[in-house]
Amino acid sequence: MRNIRAVFIKQILSFFKNPAMFGTPAAFLAFPFVISLLLADAEMDVIVAQFVVMFVGVSIIGTSAGLIAEDRATMNLRFMGMAGVKPYQYLISTSGALLLISLTALILFGLIGRHSGDALATFMVVAMLGAVNSMLFGITLSLSKIAPFTPIIAMILGIGPMFSDANEVLSNIFHFTYTQQVVNIIRGEDLTVSIAEPLQIILINLAVILLAFVVMNMRTGLDGERIAKK
Repeated sequence: MRNIRAVFIKQILSFFKNPAMFGTPAAFLAFPFVISLLLADAEMDVIVAQFVVMFVGVSIIGTSAGLIAEDRATMNLRFMGMAGVKPYQYLISTSGALLLISLTALILFGLIGRHSGDALATFMVVAMLGAVNSMLFGITLSLSKIAPFTPIIAMILGIGPMFSDANEVLSNIFHFTYTQQVVNIIRGEDLTVSIAEPLQIILINLAVILLAFVVMNMRTGLDGERIAKK
């Protein structure tokens, strides 16, 4: 438990100390907040939805991959292994830090979007599911050979849904991505309507990403970094 707590605190501090990690989600929060102050009659639920999907797609994937990439580059993984930190402890603490960051930001997004009651609850559940998808996807990408392309993939998933409305081909493609379904749900006029089909697509995405994560971690993951002393 001590190892998990120590790595958890370390990852939180790393997030706030790294301008590249902290600056992007802060900007995604700042823009709709400023709009809500300047335009009292603006449809903030629709505006916030666009920034939420960018936060989920761009920021969470980037931060998830970035934390692990940073620990690899600075040899922190090896040092933590020498200190007795096990791979599962590292993953639990890193995931916990990412979930706390996501939850805090999404609560603020929900308030800026003027959601309340059941609508706020639905917003939080759907957005957090999207964040979990992105967290696992970012970690999986960081363990793979295509890790250098993580920012591009994150941009596609985070910004793509914004353009799919204007292009039928893009709409058909992004229809099967969790980011598209997240924005489809949370920008609706009534967040309490049936969300069975979009939610199913989000969960299928989660299952596929989880499977990819397990396979990647077994092949070239944290065990492959020899974080634990043999």
